[in-house]
Amino acid sequence: MAGTVPLAAPPALAAAGSLYEALRVGRAATQVEIKAAYRAMAKRLHPDASRASGAAAAGAFLEIRSAYETLSDPDARARYDRSLAPSHHRPGAGVGGVRVRRWETDQCW
Repeated sequence: MAGTVPLAAPPALAAAGSLYEALRVGRAATQVEIKAAYRAMAKRLHPDASRASGAAAAGAFLEIRSAYETLSDPDARARYDRSLAPSHHRPGAGVGGVRVRRWETDQCW
């Protein structure tokens, strides 16, 4: 195939902000969609199948593999999604944003 352009690793895969972006799926993606996206990208980026060579290509494959391992496990995916959620914890607030009352500070003198 003399006229084909070699496939390179997608640019900025390492700069992807989330595992969902690394696999190019949305946060609401189903397990089937995640698996299909991983397989399609793995076919292109696997070091044995890709024409791209070097550490960048191998790193891109390892990144999508790591993303798939996390997102394909329901428990790991739930933990990851919780880590992405904004924290509503305020300094001085207790668990769940409820104010913890302290005897020393609640006294009226």
